[in-house]
Amino acid sequence: MFLCDCHCDTISELYRQGKHLWSNDLMLDAERIIANGGGLQFIAMYVPTEEFRWGGGTRYTLKLIDKYLTETKAIRDQGIDIHRILTKDDVDHALEHPFNTLLAIEEGGALDGSLEALRVYYELGVRCMTLTWSNRNDIADGVNEEGSKGGLTQFGRKVVAEMNRLGMAVDVSHISTYGFRDVLETSLKPVIATHSCAYSLTGHPRNLRDDQLRALAKTKGFVGVNFAGQFLEKDYHDACIESVYRHLAYMMDVMGSDDYVGFGSDFDGISHPPYNLNRVEHLADLFDFLAGKFPAATLDKIAHDNCFAYLKRVL
Repeated sequence: MFLCDCHCDTISELYRQGKHLWSNDLMLDAERIIANGGGLQFIAMYVPTEEFRWGGGTRYTLKLIDKYLTETKAIRDQGIDIHRILTKDDVDHALEHPFNTLLAIEEGGALDGSLEALRVYYELGVRCMTLTWSNRNDIADGVNEEGSKGGLTQFGRKVVAEMNRLGMAVDVSHISTYGFRDVLETSLKPVIATHSCAYSLTGHPRNLRDDQLRALAKTKGFVGVNFAGQFLEKDYHDACIESVYRHLAYMMDVMGSDDYVGFGSDFDGISHPPYNLNRVEHLADLFDFLAGKFPAATLDKIAHDNCFAYLKRVL
């Protein structure tokens, strides 16, 4: 099954550990994605907010971009078909390639307060940015700051507008509920929650409330179900493939459609994955399970069609 996964932290771990994208002992690599049947992998570059809260985020992000470019070139130099998603036309041709990547930023601190940096990132191939991690930055408040009732800053509104203009997906995973509201009021294009689950099923502050899910559906946005055990179940030890199904089914019910959901595994960024879904090769087991729950048309939608449709609305 060709699968779109809208979030992993693998490139940060490859940089930190000196490992490679083609084959490694982490949760995810290109070789196993191709063995699964191919896919589109969002490659998120996580910028640690505590380390780079007051500057240095741009320099660190450039190091991660260099790692991404080096690793993808090495795969291409082996004669392996790797395809970058930069335009709507690239989305149209994604199924023709076994391994597609979309470069993303997780944490708007990567900008160091500069719209110029955002434009340079776009030229380097970045097509999605998570506005905040869970803490506050100069764009907005994250979920850890919910008590302040702060949303988008004036700079944050400029960032959203510029991302709209460029053709970058605006990611609201990690943002506060007030920031979420402001983003949907500000953005002229649909937004994405790349890696979030349903709050009504598991009351974790990182999960999306029902009104947020309905707002994403109304604006033709997208949400990728996260595989973090603490987002899927009250006790993360109970998290399993069936937990992912429950969140998918619940979101479809609340959103009134199967058109706006998919996956955002958060592989290599989570410490408590489901016990039977903790590596990319286990996605085959997930789809074997889902095949007994959803019709074939819905399986195709959540596997790749919904993500493709969303990207073509924003790129």
